[in-house]
Amino acid sequence: MGSSLCPYYATMHSNPSLLKTPATADVMKFILPIRKNKGDSRRRLRFRGGKLFRGSLVAICFAAAAVCMLSFSVLRADLLVIPADNGSSTPVVLRFDDRTGGFIDYFGHESEGYEGIIQGPDEKIYVTSNTLGYGDVYRFNRNGTYLNNLTGPALRTPGALAFGPDGNCYVIGSTWPESPARWEIWRYNGTSGVVMNNFVTNAGAPRHLAFGRDGHLYVSDGNLGIVRYNGSTGASMGTFVPIGRGGLPDTRAFVFGGDANLYVASWTSNAVFRFNGTNGQFMSYFITPGSGGLTQPGGLAFGPDGNLYVSSTATHRILRFDGRTGGSLDVFATYADMHYPTTLVFIPPAPRLQVKRMGSNVQISWPGVNSPQNWSLLTQRNGSPTGAWSPVTNSPVAMGTNWAVTDRCAGVCSFYRLDQR
Repeated sequence: MGSSLCPYYATMHSNPSLLKTPATADVMKFILPIRKNKGDSRRRLRFRGGKLFRGSLVAICFAAAAVCMLSFSVLRADLLVIPADNGSSTPVVLRFDDRTGGFIDYFGHESEGYEGIIQGPDEKIYVTSNTLGYGDVYRFNRNGTYLNNLTGPALRTPGALAFGPDGNCYVIGSTWPESPARWEIWRYNGTSGVVMNNFVTNAGAPRHLAFGRDGHLYVSDGNLGIVRYNGSTGASMGTFVPIGRGGLPDTRAFVFGGDANLYVASWTSNAVFRFNGTNGQFMSYFITPGSGGLTQPGGLAFGPDGNLYVSSTATHRILRFDGRTGGSLDVFATYADMHYPTTLVFIPPAPRLQVKRMGSNVQISWPGVNSPQNWSLLTQRNGSPTGAWSPVTNSPVAMGTNWAVTDRCAGVCSFYRLDQR
């Protein structure tokens, strides 16, 4: 039997947010062939339903002579940046494309200012909010939709936050308005969001915190340097990197690299120092003072490409440096409303879907690290008058290193995508 090629068109916007996006937002078109019976009319199928998304889309198309399964995705991380001043009365979190540095959108909730940001084990985004000294920890989905906030005794003057190996959330706070105020580190249950306890009752002068590979909590102390606390009890383990070691004049943000070493930003020297991640000994300047125009580094993070990204707070830019040598690469991101950028974090790409035909059914799977507790599988059947997405009701099952759902083959074409819960 003869056949002809029928092009499949799927027009997909690279940004799923229903919030404001720039007029020049990136739009991509995929044209893929589907073999059809000779004489069949050419059919143009479009992504329907109106909701734009950033992540993985799978189309399962059926024709009389053959079945074609198409899987494509926009596997991009997002770079999220907190500007200390965004030029408006409502602070926001800015989102940039991790490959081009182009501005995508922004999101936020009621606040006078944001201090820290991180992605939790539930793949949601957590942001500390400060309003007149009183704080909250807000929870957003990866598209920037506000969900809720962590609960417990009033959080005062909140700062940075981190998730521990136990899955719980650790947040810098204080006893303000007491005078003198005492800095603390609070621990919240990572599942319920309810405060558990005051993990460190006297945290000195904390500016940033993160857990090391050894499971202990490291804190950037403005008076001492990088100090370490027992990751289970909160007991002090002493100063890991004292101020003055290797010429370190002060400490701000820091990050553990893929090489397990510790990278510390210095506000006054406009540099990033590298220390041994095991014993805290000085190794070298990783970014030399002022390299690439770096001025008052307020935040740093390693990107998916292995390079180091640093917020140059005083020049309102995000700079990129070679992740192996520390050499300046370029000015990665600028934006008119990015005033005094500080904390930054990369959010990994959404999970990628894969498909496999199984007789009259189809199996849709995704990586096991993305729990079904965090994601819902939706489908859209071609020809639906409303273009609505509906949940796939079959429960996911663990198969090797993946989660998998089996669905019936129905209609000419079915789309599948994951939505964050």
